[in-house]
Amino acid sequence: MSRLETFRHTVKNWWLLLLLGIAAFGVGIFVFAQPGFSYAAMAVLFAILILFAGAVNIVLAISNTNAAIGKGWLWAGGVVEILIGLLLIAHPGISAATLPYFLGFWLMFRSFGLIGSGSDLMSMRVPGGGWTVFVGILLLICSVMILAQPFLFGVEAVLIWVGVSLLVAGIAMAVSAFELRGLHRHLAE
Repeated sequence: MSRLETFRHTVKNWWLLLLLGIAAFGVGIFVFAQPGFSYAAMAVLFAILILFAGAVNIVLAISNTNAAIGKGWLWAGGVVEILIGLLLIAHPGISAATLPYFLGFWLMFRSFGLIGSGSDLMSMRVPGGGWTVFVGILLLICSVMILAQPFLFGVEAVLIWVGVSLLVAGIAMAVSAFELRGLHRHLAE
């Protein structure tokens, strides 16, 4: 029962994950819609997305009044993402030079979170948990592809992988948010 109580407090802010998914998807669309947009400006846009993701994690940690397992990880992840986002915004040259690495590792950690969340949802027999694991694996593949060959094919390839990865991340986060919403409704009954 404590596991259900933990999820009850965690999933009440499912809409924050949806907003983050929409933001990631929007940035992914922007990357494809504005290919002439400078690489450095896109790196700053990604830094803002990381900053936003960190703020979402901190809001989730604050709103979780239950001392549930994982609250500390939300705090830690949120603080790290905010610090990285501020660093990348303050130094756009560093941001542009390291974009594939930051993006690859950020997406990798997000994919681990999705795989873990999907596994938890599946263990609770929540419909759609398998989908969350699947999109987490897709996101993991995208992150590995970015990290394996970050500059091998030039800026165009990085832009394509950035765009694809952000679209997949946005969809994955939105799907996960709707699954959490379903779980929130189920737990409220």
